[in-house]
Amino acid sequence: MERALEHTARKRDAVRILFILDKAGTRPGAGAPENAVSVLKAEKRLQALDFWVRCPDYLAAELVAMHEKWPEDGYLDEAFKVMQGDEPDVRRMHMMRFLFGAWEQIDDSMSLLVSLGLAAIKRTIKPDGTIGRTDFFLLESGRTVGQDLASLSSHLAWYRDRAALVARVAGSASGEELKKRQYAQAEYQEARWGKVIGPINQRVLQRLNELKEGSLG
Repeated sequence: MERALEHTARKRDAVRILFILDKAGTRPGAGAPENAVSVLKAEKRLQALDFWVRCPDYLAAELVAMHEKWPEDGYLDEAFKVMQGDEPDVRRMHMMRFLFGAWEQIDDSMSLLVSLGLAAIKRTIKPDGTIGRTDFFLLESGRTVGQDLASLSSHLAWYRDRAALVARVAGSASGEELKKRQYAQAEYQEARWGKVIGPINQRVLQRLNELKEGSLG
């Protein structure tokens, strides 16, 4: 039973990463693998994007912060949608706090995508022989599979749509810049190394209620 659950989780994680590569990636440049349609440069950026997909309350908090800067851009409506019903609890997938913030082992997910011919990885090696940066490529077949999966299941389509929203929130910011935005939340900043980053549901809901009451008043 435990092995079956692990297998299911691995496939779920791979699907989530596939949609992130599709929606948050950029056009590949010279030197990209054959048939690459998107690239997401650097694991730190991928981890930061994945955190917002996995933790709806933190995504909503970022949407509120963006609304306060750009109130006419519809970010508040998106924040309300993210926090509606039981989504923050049902959709939440905990992440641990490590040296550089939220982090999750993604090797298994990427290995599955690579083995199926849906994605590719390219590492830049420094002069001293260490890895300088890892770039993650979505291949044309991966995009096709993602489109097929989203058309078959509303549950899988949710991952596609959420990845698109996270990509909009992140813009072209680097992984380092995204991590700084996430560290602005005290619960993220103060989480102990190796421990789960705690939820902020209630605080976000309270702020949304304040904004709603302010607009009505």
